[in-house]
Amino acid sequence: MVLVSVISLRLLSYWSSFVFGWRRYRERTVRSDVDIVGMNPPHLKVQITTRGSEGSTEVILRGINGIVRFAEESPILAQYISVEVVTESAEQVYLLESTYAHSPIRVTGLQVPAGYDTPNGTGLKARGLHYAVEARRQGWNYRPGKVFVVHFDEESIMLPAELRKLMHVLATTDKKILEGPIYYPLEYQHSSAICKSMEANRPAGCFECRVVMEKGVPLHLHGSNLVVEEQLENEVGWDIGQLDDNYFIAEDFVFGMNNYLRYGSDIFGWHGCVILEQPPFSFKSAFRQRHRWIFGVLQGLAAASGSADFRTLPWMTRFRFVWGTRFRAFTFAAGSVVGVLSFLILPLMSIAAGYSLVTGEPSPFSPLLTLWMTIVGGLWLGTVMIGAWLNVRDANMTGVRRELEIARTIAIAPVAGVLESSAGLSALFDWARGKRGIAWIPTPKTLSADANAIGK
Repeated sequence: MVLVSVISLRLLSYWSSFVFGWRRYRERTVRSDVDIVGMNPPHLKVQITTRGSEGSTEVILRGINGIVRFAEESPILAQYISVEVVTESAEQVYLLESTYAHSPIRVTGLQVPAGYDTPNGTGLKARGLHYAVEARRQGWNYRPGKVFVVHFDEESIMLPAELRKLMHVLATTDKKILEGPIYYPLEYQHSSAICKSMEANRPAGCFECRVVMEKGVPLHLHGSNLVVEEQLENEVGWDIGQLDDNYFIAEDFVFGMNNYLRYGSDIFGWHGCVILEQPPFSFKSAFRQRHRWIFGVLQGLAAASGSADFRTLPWMTRFRFVWGTRFRAFTFAAGSVVGVLSFLILPLMSIAAGYSLVTGEPSPFSPLLTLWMTIVGGLWLGTVMIGAWLNVRDANMTGVRRELEIARTIAIAPVAGVLESSAGLSALFDWARGKRGIAWIPTPKTLSADANAIGK
């Protein structure tokens, strides 16, 4: 019951943001080309950073095609957007540049040399991100005026209407680091039922992301749908170094902390423009992904809390960062324990309630206890329902199929929740036993790539 009550605080933060701030969660005003041009919009550099692993090229092509579609629909705005793909694969650079040689937008590839090292010995994805920063510092793809770097994952797609909204927001904001919501409808019907249910928690989690970004306290920063003013990114860079001779896996969290320590909270904001992505295809891939999230946050928190700059912050700010982040990681991991115990306790509560109703004898479980469990369970299932709806609305399903998919997602949510949280619990155990390093293995983006990865 203590664990359930602690987790309920996290759920209440989701619902508080949803109920009182839903209008700010997503940018809904439709923007016309004329409106945007009249505001002298900044240039958007859509950056996709990849290892060039199996299956990545075809999903990158899909995302770039979405931007080309935007340029075809709004030719007057095509001059304000370009694409940069930072990859370790020379073949991928050649393929992408040749494919879009005659497109209405400029698509540029940048190969990260195999022998490239950053000054601080940064590795994994941050290494490629910093290589792009160093190239820009030397004038690569220079654009005059105000420029924002829009970070995509390999599979990210932003629809033309959302890109127009983003241009309008960035033309009017004074923030330098912004984020927006992510939904997961792509390749939805090819994903396993467990993964679909696991992914239903993520859009609801973005309600909390909006709060922390608007408050300017980046307890969480996701690397996709992250928009950074180019000048700021070039100043700070992604050379985040190492922790105990191990690379950081959550470069986005460390990047947010570094910027907060240098510039404070006023630079952070929320743009509210949606990116579409895809769920993992298999539970094994989803487990690895969730494990990396929690482990990476623990790495970043350890590095930040041990820095001299962090110790200069007011004690209350340090407390919020350290214990706020630990609370998020703990509640995620504790869900597996609560879920397993619930499978044992809830049937007993149901039997006791039925026995009491038939015999008239008092139930051994307090009515307040039963009510509290019901309320918390309702909050949790409510977040799953909202997330499932946001995911399937763009998944090309008929109305009936969409409703059945949501119902199935909710039905298997108890099992999916336990399995998902077990990844967080595993990460906590790994950290507690002294493990500090982890490999950068991107979640496979195609069915064939996932099938190959499952065997590794």
